[in-house]
Amino acid sequence: MTTQNDNIWHGAYKIPWHDPDFSRRMLVEHLTQDSDLASRRTEWIDRQAAWIHDHLLHGKPSRILDLGCGPGFYLHRLAMLGHRCRGIDFGPASIEYAQQHNPDESRCEFILGDIRQVPFRGPYDLAMILYGELNVFSPAEALAILRGVQVGLTSQGCLIVEVQTPEAVEHMGRGGPSEQQCESGLFSDRPHRCYTENQWLPEQKIAIQTFSVTEATDGQTRKYRSTTKAWPDGEMIELLTGACLREVVRCDEWPGNTDALALWIARKS
Repeated sequence: MTTQNDNIWHGAYKIPWHDPDFSRRMLVEHLTQDSDLASRRTEWIDRQAAWIHDHLLHGKPSRILDLGCGPGFYLHRLAMLGHRCRGIDFGPASIEYAQQHNPDESRCEFILGDIRQVPFRGPYDLAMILYGELNVFSPAEALAILRGVQVGLTSQGCLIVEVQTPEAVEHMGRGGPSEQQCESGLFSDRPHRCYTENQWLPEQKIAIQTFSVTEATDGQTRKYRSTTKAWPDGEMIELLTGACLREVVRCDEWPGNTDALALWIARKS
């Protein structure tokens, strides 16, 4: 497992969700109503989209940016409520689904690309980074993304960021090893064994998961790493203000279905 500080955010520190096969398998998890592994279930997305429309946008037609939009579940709903939307995600299967189910192409646009590289454009009244997406980037990458968002907001624009709580990230990192025998799953279409190891780096507040996937047919093993940064409240405030965002608050009114995620709100001015 990775223990050298200099290597934490280098190399394959993320599962390659942009790979077409990974993306295709992940889309299945986005769509299922049996779990909240990749996306929340429909009933909660409905509630949250309505909350954004009513409480943040006050029912007024607005321009919205969704970074890490996945299959477009939020923007599909918000476009139907009269907003103009742009979503960016680097999962090809997710973007294809979002485009195929786009309720109004004149109001809603989906872009395949890495949010660390794709221009955000703008101006936007609201930008969203939901479901712990920001936790998977290095601090430097997270700051760069937030600075790009800040530039793209209107003078009174708002950003909402939903992050995994520090307690949830640490719990994941301190978890014991586990093993699963799968007929198919996220890591392979074929029968395989997945052995998961977890590591918690307290100084950096980072959890590292290493997945060793062994194919049943040929016995070959592939390894993948997932790196997650915990953002305690003080560090989260510092991160957002460092991106020139203001009025930073943690929002307890967000209709979430888990204590493992928290929503933060910040404004451009």
